[in-house]
Amino acid sequence: MTWRAYDFDRKKKSQYYAVLMSDRATLDAVQFAESGGELIDEIAIGDLQRLAAFTRKQDGSLRYRATGRRRGDGKPAIRLEVSGLVVLTCQRCLEALEQRIEASREIVFVEQSGLGEIAEEEPDADYLPAETPLDLEELVEDEAMLCLPMAPKHEIGECPAQDGEIKAAPVRNPFSVLSTLKKH
Repeated sequence: MTWRAYDFDRKKKSQYYAVLMSDRATLDAVQFAESGGELIDEIAIGDLQRLAAFTRKQDGSLRYRATGRRRGDGKPAIRLEVSGLVVLTCQRCLEALEQRIEASREIVFVEQSGLGEIAEEEPDADYLPAETPLDLEELVEDEAMLCLPMAPKHEIGECPAQDGEIKAAPVRNPFSVLSTLKKH
């Protein structure tokens, strides 16, 4: 685990901006953003229960980078970048399918009272209440899940089901029986 601009050690459970809750790091997002902090870490896919339920294999990890800043409009924000590789099951052939995860999102923190007034200003930004501690692992898992296809399938030409290994029964015309009736 690499922490820059932080005095934090999981084993000692000391803190500067981070607090441990059941060994999951949460951040005071506003303080992290205003200090211009940067956090780089990896999370094992097996530790992310919701994501692991969709994957064929739970080995591997997701890498993430969280960078805090104060935006031009004065709002504190964190840029979150997530990358990694997950193995899913192809819906055509039921074989393993590798899916690359590449996500980048800006999370802007506003006062709870101002959340109702925010229109969809930017398509790649999300707004969260500033008062709530930020569970970074949950946020990384959310971003990874948003990258998953609804029905994972190999690309055309790459799926064994399309190469003739799995063949469907021949389709019989349901009206072919009528031709025999016509002769009688």
